[in-house]
Amino acid sequence: MEKPAQKFGTFGGVFVPNVLTILGVILFLRSGWVVGNAGLVGAIVMLCIANLVTFISALSLSAIATNTKAQGGGAYFLVSRSLGLEFGGAIGLPLYLAQAISVAFYVVGFTESVQYLFPDLDARTFSLITLGAITAVAWIGASVAVKTQYIILATLAVSLISFFVGFQISDGWEARSEPAYIEGQSFWSVFAIFFPAVTGIMSGVSMSGDLKDPTKSIPRGTLWAVGFTFVVYLLQLVWLSLGASREELIGNALVMQGISVAPPLIIAGLWAATLSSALASLVAAPRTLQALAKDRVMPRVLSKGHGAAKEPRIALVISAAISVVCVWVGDLNLIAPLISMFFLATYGAVNLVAALESWTSNPTYRPTFKVHWLVSLVGAIACFGIMLLLNPLATFAAVVLIVTAYTVLARRSYRTAWGDMRSGFWFAVARMGLLKLYSSRQHQRNWRPAILVLMSNLKENSQLLRFGRYLEANKGVLFLSHIIIGDWKNSIDRQKALTRQIDDRIREERMSAFSKVVVAKDFEQGVTSLLQGSGLGNLQPNTLMIEWGSGWLRDHDFPSTVHQALEMETNLLVYSKAKEPDSHLYSVIDVWWSARANGSMMITLAHLMQSNRAWQEARIRILRIIRDEDGREAAEAGMAELLKDSRIEAESVIVVSQDSPLESIARESARSAVTFVGVSVRTLEEEAGPLSSYAPLVDGIQGHLFLTKNWHDLEL
Repeated sequence: MEKPAQKFGTFGGVFVPNVLTILGVILFLRSGWVVGNAGLVGAIVMLCIANLVTFISALSLSAIATNTKAQGGGAYFLVSRSLGLEFGGAIGLPLYLAQAISVAFYVVGFTESVQYLFPDLDARTFSLITLGAITAVAWIGASVAVKTQYIILATLAVSLISFFVGFQISDGWEARSEPAYIEGQSFWSVFAIFFPAVTGIMSGVSMSGDLKDPTKSIPRGTLWAVGFTFVVYLLQLVWLSLGASREELIGNALVMQGISVAPPLIIAGLWAATLSSALASLVAAPRTLQALAKDRVMPRVLSKGHGAAKEPRIALVISAAISVVCVWVGDLNLIAPLISMFFLATYGAVNLVAALESWTSNPTYRPTFKVHWLVSLVGAIACFGIMLLLNPLATFAAVVLIVTAYTVLARRSYRTAWGDMRSGFWFAVARMGLLKLYSSRQHQRNWRPAILVLMSNLKENSQLLRFGRYLEANKGVLFLSHIIIGDWKNSIDRQKALTRQIDDRIREERMSAFSKVVVAKDFEQGVTSLLQGSGLGNLQPNTLMIEWGSGWLRDHDFPSTVHQALEMETNLLVYSKAKEPDSHLYSVIDVWWSARANGSMMITLAHLMQSNRAWQEARIRILRIIRDEDGREAAEAGMAELLKDSRIEAESVIVVSQDSPLESIARESARSAVTFVGVSVRTLEEEAGPLSSYAPLVDGIQGHLFLTKNWHDLEL
């Protein structure tokens, strides 16, 4: 029988891993060089800037961790459960690689420190042996790794005590408060080398699945680690500035030995720091990979765990293999900046998540550790800004990898079992936009198409939907609607099924559309319900679009329904699809000028259609019929003024004809690709049926035809 998995508390599970990762190679091998270049004041400024970013990231991390039950995967888990699997995976994959490569980075750093004592040491062989030993410790389990870290922590503590006890003031300490950069260095280049010193707050959260109480341990352990290590670095910088000459600070990587009362303990501390960082990374990396595999971002086989603690041994082998490759290559100078970029990108993502979660005010976002969204946003901006300052090329490479990962994951059809904050974010944006839109002054100049497309059959209305999208032109919105005539109780299942079908169509074709299916006792009630119940605030349908020949047009309530729609300030479009393929028609969009309001609307619709890629090459013609040649000059002047006011590129055509207007239109636009024609209200109530007098025109036009009516021309 397996023993129950051991869970860790705040100290062993979060505080110690964070401290051991932060107090690493930079503390022992680079702090003196930083002080020698930047001076004590400059070094402290760097420490404060770096620690401020880390502190804000820790605050954001604490807020997110106290809002959800943290599981294995650390930062990946927290980001994916907030921004979604695609974004979480895009951050999680680089984070995992950074953790795995960091193992090799610390192992090589440990080997280089050993070479100070044994110059003839075979670095590659020794690094591989060290990596094997660390892997063996991690293989046994996180509990052994945590216990090992206690020994390393004790060694590190003794080493630092020996350094601080050996406090002394050397001559010229006043001058060392000022900067004296060597050739090729500046404040930001030195800061770039120092900043990785404070990157380590993710080590504790990576153990989130192994903690007794993650929501309490992560905030406490992380913030205490940030505060404690800040004090250690601050005291160390002061001690170095007071106790060693500038030449020693810059030229001797182990300058701490000269100050320590027991110089060998500095070597021991250096070894402890590098080994602890390597071990912490090798414990964290497999858990991140395991979490990615559980969510199917990576192959499912990598999610398998061993024992009651579900130790990720398969993921550990993969992580160790990556480290072996990096150790074998040996030169990590090019990889190290990329590691920092990935960690900074993770910090930035965590800050961004906390800012968005707080800003959207999602009712389910109730962290026990509260942080104002503006603080987290400043942290996110600072992280991405520092990435650019540290290494623009590495930043570009990191961004390319993250964007590539996101693009690949976004193409997959993930259906997650959890809700993320994206819907909350868009709700907040939509709410703010709708309220602003509602309070703004509505004017005809700001008119955008909000078209209620009334479908009779989803499959048969494909051309109706196609041209509805052309008229919307990504500048408005479509309401894809259907009316079920009947009793509510007997129609509810059908309504749900039709709504799902329309929603699937919207997603598949990426339409700027909403679905709306209503149950009504008759056609008139259905249309009025759709017009009054679709949209919100000022984002409501302003145009009703119906297909010629559909059953709706033959409904006995159609005339009164259209009258009511016009009185509700809704325009009418009756669409008749082409009788020939578009390729057999002239690439022309004809607008037959009639009443001013209706004509202006038709010109706007023609312009919107031309903005689509499929119709960019089509010419717009604005045509007007006159009875005799005597009126041509005045008509041409009027059309010229009209084109000037419309501000669109179009050709004006004056048609002189004694025939009836519909005959002239049918003759001139017989083979035009699209034709817009205004209709009169009285034609809705013709004895032979609504718009029956336009039937010959519909038959004579071979292209697509729109019969239009603007609500402003209700009396015509």
